[in-house]
Amino acid sequence: MPRFDLRQDEESLKPLAAFQVLAVMCRPMDRIKRERMMGDIEATSGMAAPRRRPFSSEEFRREVRLSALKAGVAGGLLLTRLQLHLNGYRFSLARAMPLAKALLPAWELQYGGTWPKDASTRQWPHSRRKMLGAYEEYRSVAHLWAALIHGGQHERKDIWPDSVATLPIFLSYADAILEIASRLPNPHRDRRFVLTPSEAWSFILPQKVVMHWTLEALPLNKEQVRILNEQ
Repeated sequence: MPRFDLRQDEESLKPLAAFQVLAVMCRPMDRIKRERMMGDIEATSGMAAPRRRPFSSEEFRREVRLSALKAGVAGGLLLTRLQLHLNGYRFSLARAMPLAKALLPAWELQYGGTWPKDASTRQWPHSRRKMLGAYEEYRSVAHLWAALIHGGQHERKDIWPDSVATLPIFLSYADAILEIASRLPNPHRDRRFVLTPSEAWSFILPQKVVMHWTLEALPLNKEQVRILNEQ
């Protein structure tokens, strides 16, 4: 996957860097949609003239909210795979899917209030087929959505692409999750859950703001342990 240069100069991020990251997270495989998402924001900020018919700010938020329905599943599956392995459990889809489903209501409750209510009429992908489809569609950005969910689990509001202030923190956690994911054994012959740095979206930041985190273990919460014990 390509690397997205977020540098304004050697010491600072572009003012719209957080929006650019969100656009990539929502449409990792669709450059036209990403450009439309950024169009109105670029125009109103005076940064650039839109190249295509732009999304309004309301449409931008709605696109984030709708993308989160599938992308949250992708991030949840990746995160639970890491949690199961790092906590000594054998990873399998049968174990991971109920854990990922359990993450979604809290994810919606925590962040749904900032997004358009009409988008909540859509449903999360719940069947095995739809969950796997969601993972495949958002696989290249699953580490970014996993970082959001991880931040939510630990009540870390700074692990969120909200501004140029929080973006380096958020991306450092996403990189840490990707680093763990890239070195885990894969139990599936089709390698569908393998995620390597060459397959994932990455971003170039000024060295001055680059942060590094080491995540040795991602603990299971009480609800996840309860679900595992009932399987």
